[in-house]
Amino acid sequence: MTTIEQPPVAEGLSSAEARARLARFGLNSMVPRVRFGRLRALLGTLLDPMATMLLVAAAIYLLLGERRDATILGVAALAVFAVDVMMEARSSRALSALAGAVKPRTRVIRDGREVEVMTEALVPGDFIVIGEGDVIHADGVVRWAANLAIDESLLSGEAEPRDKQAYAGPAGDAHDDRHLLLAGSTALSGHGYGEIVATGMRTRYGEIARLVAEAPLEAAPLERKIARVARALLMVAALVAGAIFLLRWLGGGASPAQSFLYAITVAISAVPEEFPLVFTLFLTLGAWRLAGRGVLVRRLAAIETLGSTTVICLDKTGTLTHGRYQLDHHRPIGDSVSEQELLEAAALACELRAADPLEQAILAHCREHGVDVEAIHEQWRLAIDYPFEMAGKHMSHVWMAKSAGASHGAQARIVAKGALEGILAHCALEDGERQRIETANAELANRGMRVLAVAGRFGSGAGADGFNGDREHDERGLLLYGLLGFVDPIRPEARQMVAECARAGIRIKLITGDHPLTAHAIAEAAGIAHDDELILIGEDLARLAPDELARAAAKAAIFARVRPEDKYAIVDALVRAGEIVAMTGDGINDAPALSRASIGIAMGRRGTEVARGAASLVLLDDDLGALSATVREGRRVFANLQRAFRYLIGFKVMVISLAVLAPLLGLPILLMLVQLVWLEMIVHPVSAVALESDPGSESLMDAPPRDPAAPLIATGAALRSILSGALLAAGALAIYATRLSGGGPYARGVAMAVVIGGSLAMVWAELAGSEPWWRVRMPRALRFWAVLAMVAASVPICMTVPMLAEVLQMRPIKPQDWLLAAAIVAGATGWRAFGTRWFDTSQP
Repeated sequence: MTTIEQPPVAEGLSSAEARARLARFGLNSMVPRVRFGRLRALLGTLLDPMATMLLVAAAIYLLLGERRDATILGVAALAVFAVDVMMEARSSRALSALAGAVKPRTRVIRDGREVEVMTEALVPGDFIVIGEGDVIHADGVVRWAANLAIDESLLSGEAEPRDKQAYAGPAGDAHDDRHLLLAGSTALSGHGYGEIVATGMRTRYGEIARLVAEAPLEAAPLERKIARVARALLMVAALVAGAIFLLRWLGGGASPAQSFLYAITVAISAVPEEFPLVFTLFLTLGAWRLAGRGVLVRRLAAIETLGSTTVICLDKTGTLTHGRYQLDHHRPIGDSVSEQELLEAAALACELRAADPLEQAILAHCREHGVDVEAIHEQWRLAIDYPFEMAGKHMSHVWMAKSAGASHGAQARIVAKGALEGILAHCALEDGERQRIETANAELANRGMRVLAVAGRFGSGAGADGFNGDREHDERGLLLYGLLGFVDPIRPEARQMVAECARAGIRIKLITGDHPLTAHAIAEAAGIAHDDELILIGEDLARLAPDELARAAAKAAIFARVRPEDKYAIVDALVRAGEIVAMTGDGINDAPALSRASIGIAMGRRGTEVARGAASLVLLDDDLGALSATVREGRRVFANLQRAFRYLIGFKVMVISLAVLAPLLGLPILLMLVQLVWLEMIVHPVSAVALESDPGSESLMDAPPRDPAAPLIATGAALRSILSGALLAAGALAIYATRLSGGGPYARGVAMAVVIGGSLAMVWAELAGSEPWWRVRMPRALRFWAVLAMVAASVPICMTVPMLAEVLQMRPIKPQDWLLAAAIVAGATGWRAFGTRWFDTSQP
């Protein structure tokens, strides 16, 4: 129970004064700054394993007097550093831009006006505006409050919300918890104003932040799969390096130092350091592209799960609909209640200064129908405000007459509004009246309306029939005035989004606190597939055992009259059943379910900060159509990752085979140091740049969600890549051996034409997948063709430029050998256009 007072009219700080205080007190940042953060990031980039190995090998070559080879390795290391720094800078720019879009903002009074500022810009003396769902970002004192309840569990550990009251004295003298606002707490209900007294590390939250370190993030499932593949390839690289060392030393007559250096050089090309590089880059660029569609990716790992999403749970209000209610219909109940009486009671059931959209819609509707809202408030004085009760889903106001001219000449009256079930529990009904009321309610709900009931009674100021401050007593024996029907128009893009997701094999479930009939009407309008006989109610869910709840959550598509804990239970049951669940929401009541879902998706414009903080993705423009685009982007990123990893496997197999088999077969070394560095300069841009640019096929959204338990790369697809790499290595060795009579440099030139040409053909093959090559839709991105053109041009350039030819120990080859190399490449990779029945990529 709260006694209502008029809010203060605050001028707040001037902009100039706020800037001066910001310079004095510093940014309102709760996270301790990491010392030398940028330097640490740079060192992390420079400690690339490939570049480090190159530098170590260069130093060893230099100590042995091999200056030319040491120089080549040093230049290669610098090139790798340059690529890493460039990629890191690109990712950092993208992530910085995304981070700026999600920085929390706070409403404050500046220069006498309400404005939004970054929370980092809050300063002592600021007046903040507090509404339901807002997070408090600095310590302060309550200056005005209406039903303001704050959740301080993050700081105190106590789950019970705390009612807040205004404090009129000097801010520094407030010590009672009832008057204090603490950073890190959340407004659960009501609204008010607060004056900031401490910011940043001077708040209680800041003091805790000094002592508490952030828990390490758990690796995403795809990250763990990539780590397993990388470890397997790393083990292969180590075994190959050991074998090369023994072959060169014991079988090739080389010294131990030379054998060791060659083994290290081969290991450099065999180490799978490209896997984590490609993974991070693809996710970052995917997040950047989604930002262009108005989707902010707060957690990069969320992109990985998008491609396997099986269920999307849609919150109705503010997500599937606009969340802007309009009072479309009012219906008095009974012959004794007039429209004027219903609308007058509806106006008195609203706050004095309505902030809630429903109440604003009620007052606007009353004015449109001739009710003088201001005159009514002149007749009555609000004495007691009973806040919204979660159990009965209603609230009420007790009014005292200001003059004898008040309605019915009564001294006092109470007016309540809320869900019909909660209101009827406090009404005195005659026989048969309940059925007539429920029929009228069902008629409005069937039209897709959200229905509120309005009830009340008159009485004396105190006494048996009056009002004494006991809610149970005051709300007893009410008369139902009538029903109010609100419409919340469905978003125009909602139906298309639902259809696209259904085509992609994703099931859509509607979860709402509205009446079942309203929920059904919205589901029909949005095109959500459902069983009319299977609409679950929140009360029914609470009575189900865990296994029964799991079965019900899987079958039903519409959930109505649900509470926050019901939303969490539904999502939890689906996740436990093995579903990959995306949950959308915008309110503080959605935050637990958003956190529990595989992917939480919050609305950016109307979403509360709690919802945005709990979500993995934020729809910045509240565009629901971006949801299907987000699913498609997730599938595209994963498909490109698979292509890049398959290419890397084939490439590594080719390089390792050439390094091992040449000395094993008694041939002169084909891949010397300079050739291995050349290949390393090729594999990075092809895997990390060219293959990332594929826009994806038009059929991406026609396939069912991928199985999250499936391996990263299907066995059949991996075998195709391995066989392609092995055939290319065999072809290169064969042509190398047959052309040695023309000299080592000439034979090496022909073999490298096969190797480089084969690497380009594998790109085409991985883009084609199991499709015939002539149906491949090549990427149009300029970077794709630029990378491939540079790789292709590197072969004739390295053969014809004298300095490069001398370093690489190659020379130009005859036209017929160019044709022979092209034929070998076509044979080693072209079979994939016809051999898909032997290597089914859909099977693990």
